[in-house]
Amino acid sequence: MTAPTKTRRPRAAAKAAAKTANNAPYLAQLDPRELVAHPTNLRTQLGDLTELRASIAASGVLQALTVVPEDGGMRIVAGHRRAAAAAEAIVAGEWPDGQPQTVPCLVRPDMEGMAPSQVVAMLIENDQRADLTESERANGYAQLELFGLDVAEIARRTGRTQVHVKSALKLKTLGDVATEAADAGKLTLEDVAALEQFEDDPKAMERILKGVESGWGVRHRVQEEKRKRDDKSATEQLTEELTAAGVRVLKKPKDWPWNCAACKVEDLVDADDQPIDVEKVKTLEGFGAIIEGSYGNMRAVIVCEDPDAHGYKRTKWTQYKSPAAKVAEELKKREAEERRQKLLDAGEVRRRFLVEKWGSAKAAKTLLVDAMRAAVVMPGFYDRAEEEMVAALAGGDPRDGQTAGIDRLNRLLVARFVAAHEGNTATVAAGRYSNREHLVLPWLDRLVAEGYELSEAEKTWHAELVEEEAERQRAMEEEAAERALEYDDAEGYVEDAEGVRPIEDVHLPEGDVEPAAEPDDAADGDAEPEADAEAEADPRPEADLDAAEPDAKGDE
Repeated sequence: MTAPTKTRRPRAAAKAAAKTANNAPYLAQLDPRELVAHPTNLRTQLGDLTELRASIAASGVLQALTVVPEDGGMRIVAGHRRAAAAAEAIVAGEWPDGQPQTVPCLVRPDMEGMAPSQVVAMLIENDQRADLTESERANGYAQLELFGLDVAEIARRTGRTQVHVKSALKLKTLGDVATEAADAGKLTLEDVAALEQFEDDPKAMERILKGVESGWGVRHRVQEEKRKRDDKSATEQLTEELTAAGVRVLKKPKDWPWNCAACKVEDLVDADDQPIDVEKVKTLEGFGAIIEGSYGNMRAVIVCEDPDAHGYKRTKWTQYKSPAAKVAEELKKREAEERRQKLLDAGEVRRRFLVEKWGSAKAAKTLLVDAMRAAVVMPGFYDRAEEEMVAALAGGDPRDGQTAGIDRLNRLLVARFVAAHEGNTATVAAGRYSNREHLVLPWLDRLVAEGYELSEAEKTWHAELVEEEAERQRAMEEEAAERALEYDDAEGYVEDAEGVRPIEDVHLPEGDVEPAAEPDDAADGDAEPEADAEAEADPRPEADLDAAEPDAKGDE
């Protein structure tokens, strides 16, 4: 610390001391440049004196310093910063005009030669003004210890609790990391007691204090480190017991326990599905113990390092796959990807077939009833239709349905019907979910019946779909059979738990049934030419239906 260091006896101070016959404190005006810094000043750094010096230059020193007559001079007990700032102001010529270049001092002859009292005074005076840092306060308590004061006496003289004094003294033994954290306000003296248990572990101390922002952060990390220490102690004890019993202690594998080769013996069965006796195998080759747990609840688990090699089967779910299983899985993925690509290639050919087969107005008529039925029964199915496919089938922009007539609308409806089926088929072929998967098989069968030849990949897929459909039908039959068991010949269907009878089939009125076919006029010999019959059923010329842009007037 930089402070006034003159040691000559100030004349004013000597005269004042001579006039005092006893040790009673008195006030005196003293030159700050002649005051001597205390050798055990608690403040190790005076800090920035700029503002304090400017204040003194304007108004002088308003609060008296505390000094003690020592070695023929005046030694500062309290007020080192004020004395230093005042001395700088005088040297810089900034002292207030017309005022003597002195500062008020409370002279304490009663403290002369009483170092402990001087230290106590520094502690109290500094705490009443700007708080000392924790390390400065700890240094003060340590000095008092050197003068023979115990914790209780230090606490009594400074007005602090014994716990506070004891924690401050302990801070000095915890190292620089703890001291720096305390001085930065991140560690209170109350937290020091919790750190005492890590005094012999500098790394743990560093982990606790590194990057914390407050005492709460310290407390969280203390709890974590305490748990780690307890777990370590329990692990060491278990290791000793297992080793003495002839059991190998294994390092916990990566991704234990759900994605590694090792498995708990208790979760294995032999080839006959019989459980394994842990006590019989724990000391054998290929077996060992893994210690797991936390918060002191550590336990040893006997494991088999390679269950497959011993012919054991796992009884619980696991993500682990043996090297052979991984190879097989990778092969399966490659085959699935190759098949997917082949089905995509087949899909391109199939789309061209669809456009050639039903991409005209005349051909579209053959699917009109099916398209209408699908629109009524499952309207959401049409959301699967791709606009590009619809346009290719309809021979024009699908949006022209806004102004199209009935024939154009019929063709657009059929185009969406075909495109929806193709979209659904492509979705299932790509391995994605579809709630209309059951429609794929009959659609492929229909295409084959219309002349489409399945690719090799499609043939394999078709065979799988046949098996799946057969399984679905079996499941439906079993469900129907179970429902039939609830039927009573005398009482009819048994009501369910809520007393509701099942829905019975009803017949539509005859008016809703399609009329029977007209008698064959050819049999009577009055048949008209086939072209005239078609014209009567559809008065629109075929050329209009095939046009990409139908005549709006004609549609009307």
